[in-house]
Amino acid sequence: MVKAKSTKTLVIEYNPSQCLDWLAVQTPRNKLAHSWVLQNMENWVERFLLAHNYPRVRTSAAYLLVSLIPSNSFRQMFRSTRSLHLPTRELPLSPDTTVVLHQVYNLLLGLLGRAKLYVDASVHGTTKLVQYFSFMTYCLISKTEKLMFSGYFMDLWNLFQPKLSEPAIATNHNKQALLSFWYNMCVDCPENVRLVVQNPVVTKNIAFNYILADHDDQEVVLFNRGMLPAYYGILRMCCEQSPAFTHQLASHQNIQWAFKNLTPHASQYPGAVEELFNLMQLFVAQRADMREEELEDVKQFKKTTISCYLRCLDGRSCWTTLISAFRVLLENDEDRLLVVFNRGLILMTESFNTLHMMYHEATACHVTGDLVELLSIFLSVLKATRPYLQRKDVKQALIQWQERIDFAHKLLTLLNSYSPPELRNACLDVLKELVLLSPHDFLHTLVPFLQHNHCTYHHSNIPMSFGPYLPCRENIKLMGAKNNIRPPRPELNMCLLPSMVESSKGKDEVYDRMLLDYFLSYHQFSHLLCRVAINCEKFTETLVKLSVLIAYEGLPLHLAIFPKLWTELCQSQSALAKTCVKLLCEDPAFSEYIKCILMDERTFLNNNVAYSFLTCFLHKVQVLSGPSCSNLISVLVTNLLSEQSSLQPELIAHRLELSKTSGLLNADLRALVLLLSVSPPQAVDPALGPALQELLARCRVCVQQRSALELEAKEHKAKAEEEGATPVKRRRVKPEQQEALTSDTETRDSSSLIDPGTEQDPPSPSPEPGPPTASSSGNNMDSSPKEEKMEASSSSSSSSFSSSSSSLLQEAGEEPERHNDEEEEGRRGKGQSEEVQEEKEAGSKTSLAPLLPEDSAAAFPSSLGLVGEGPEGCIGPAPSSSSSSSSSPQAFPGASSPPDMLDMLYRTVEATIAIVTKLSVKGLPTS
Repeated sequence: MVKAKSTKTLVIEYNPSQCLDWLAVQTPRNKLAHSWVLQNMENWVERFLLAHNYPRVRTSAAYLLVSLIPSNSFRQMFRSTRSLHLPTRELPLSPDTTVVLHQVYNLLLGLLGRAKLYVDASVHGTTKLVQYFSFMTYCLISKTEKLMFSGYFMDLWNLFQPKLSEPAIATNHNKQALLSFWYNMCVDCPENVRLVVQNPVVTKNIAFNYILADHDDQEVVLFNRGMLPAYYGILRMCCEQSPAFTHQLASHQNIQWAFKNLTPHASQYPGAVEELFNLMQLFVAQRADMREEELEDVKQFKKTTISCYLRCLDGRSCWTTLISAFRVLLENDEDRLLVVFNRGLILMTESFNTLHMMYHEATACHVTGDLVELLSIFLSVLKATRPYLQRKDVKQALIQWQERIDFAHKLLTLLNSYSPPELRNACLDVLKELVLLSPHDFLHTLVPFLQHNHCTYHHSNIPMSFGPYLPCRENIKLMGAKNNIRPPRPELNMCLLPSMVESSKGKDEVYDRMLLDYFLSYHQFSHLLCRVAINCEKFTETLVKLSVLIAYEGLPLHLAIFPKLWTELCQSQSALAKTCVKLLCEDPAFSEYIKCILMDERTFLNNNVAYSFLTCFLHKVQVLSGPSCSNLISVLVTNLLSEQSSLQPELIAHRLELSKTSGLLNADLRALVLLLSVSPPQAVDPALGPALQELLARCRVCVQQRSALELEAKEHKAKAEEEGATPVKRRRVKPEQQEALTSDTETRDSSSLIDPGTEQDPPSPSPEPGPPTASSSGNNMDSSPKEEKMEASSSSSSSSFSSSSSSLLQEAGEEPERHNDEEEEGRRGKGQSEEVQEEKEAGSKTSLAPLLPEDSAAAFPSSLGLVGEGPEGCIGPAPSSSSSSSSSPQAFPGASSPPDMLDMLYRTVEATIAIVTKLSVKGLPTS
């Protein structure tokens, strides 16, 4: 045996690589060989793993060490070329295997002190320790091995600094391997991190590390790609554990150097840049226990870093860095104004232009996320600017941003069915802010562009290109998979032609929701243009035409944005409002809009805002010729005679069906009342009066039965509470509250149109009793519905509008709570409730009062009230000043919910009976 050992020693002197490889094969098979190699590690490990000049020998020595571990999985996973930055995953090892591993690992840790003998690059080169640290990193299979390192920390530090950290060597692979080992030693091991942050010598010098940033030398780039993530990862873990170290490192010159020279090259150093931005996030974080000087240092760090980026970044190529940095650094208005003052808007515009161009290239659809993030930063900066528009430095900075008009036009060209919703909404949000910042510029340029675009699609045969995000019933399930389809070219295409609508409102709730989600923000943007134009007294004929055209397109959505605006203008006494109304009534598209409501979209009249709008404008515009109007009246009467029997008391048990039936009847009746008021026929169908009386009786029976059921449910609930049962969920609006609300709003709504063009109260027939309810003895129910109508019609339009504006402003921010009470859902009518609720939720985002610049609010006509905007706007004409307080929004938390359709139908039948009776009494009144 002695002779054999000496023979092996002699062979290993002359052919070490082959000998080590042979031993690596034998040790797993031969216990004697395994024992001999393991017991003699002190004689050969340093010599062949650290000191030998040939990399092939050092690699063979590493494989021999791996072969000593009695675990097949451990041996098979080892690769000398494996990524040094990735931590070794935990391997389940047996106790005997772990003992051998720790024996080998302890020996290697003990060599850390001698490793510095081999780091002189002029003598030993820069790779002698790579295999050594690679194998030690591989040994870190659990926290146990990481904790075994604590006694050798200073050996590692003395090896790194200054021997490896300071020499100006471009690619020192020994340093790379050491940092990878150190990084993995600290991951999920705060004890090893504390070894750094609790040592003042280490914290003082660890930021000094020579780094060559030669972005054109591929060898240097590859080296930094492997070394820098480990280095900055160590610094990041130290900052996470020590606020003092974070504060110290944030002000270090080498960190600013890294931000300036490395983060603009995220594609070359993705791991390092990610760690640097993690560090930046820690540098700007503010803690509750920070002293004043520490907060000031954070503020100074942000100011220095923002200024550095604005000076050094090329917006055309470094948009990724710009987005990542600004997302971290821009925390308040002061930070964002610093961007504005240092030409940051120009820099971001350059980035946007590059992304916009790439977005329309075949292989560049992946920039969608970058576009959305950049626009989000744009929006925050612009919003921060608006409160300071009176400052000269802010005005000057905006004037210098000469690309703003072109920027806005590019935003418009992203509004099409090829852009995902998050991109379209981001563009619209920024466009809204631009209009509010510089209304004169953007009204002058955007309005003609938009109007021409819509007219082109309506009046030409140019085929429209439909992208994957256009709402389509057949492709609802496929839309999510189509997001890789690129647009053929930049184009604005938010036109909704009648041929594109696949289902009328209310027939397919999913499709209705998709249409609303797709078009609502764009309609709100066009509405904002109108509001701002009124504020600036720039409401041109072109804008009127645009407003009407977009409203006509939006009729299938049943949006009340347009009716609400023009009702306010119609009721205003300002010269500007009168001029605008005159221009509106002269536009042929406006007649088509009203005609479309009466002919095709009558259920839109269930929206009180739309109904009030027609009471204001129907008599101002020639919509239907005499024969056409008579024909439509006949159709409506025929519908009533054939459909009124569909309202049966049995429907009380089917609340959704009851609401739907009531809604259809109510819409037809409202259209009939409008037409009878404006263009009364030569003679009224004699069957109409009895049919209306019968329908009124049916309504009364349905209301009585519903009230009885509600009373029974209330008694059952009280009894259950007394017995200790789980109480039924409380309803948001009680029956008596809903009744009072409906009585006050709907009656006024109906009475206001009985005799358009006159201010005198119409003669009323014998009073019909109001709908009987369980709360009919309440204070508000003492007066008859006809008395309420008289009260409403006697109030002037201006006071009524002022009250409406006040209540709308209060209701704009209210959001009715959603609940799953099936009985309550049925009572409200699911379709109507969801429709109005969705529109109110979306519309509340465009409340004009907080959006307009402070200096421009005074120019807004006072009669318009600057009320909150929304697709629903309000639930009906507001009560007059003499109304009972019980019907105000303050008294009813649920007052912003839609009126009950059965109650609404009851009031509409009453109003229809009133006007039919009037026509019968007067014979042929003059309208």
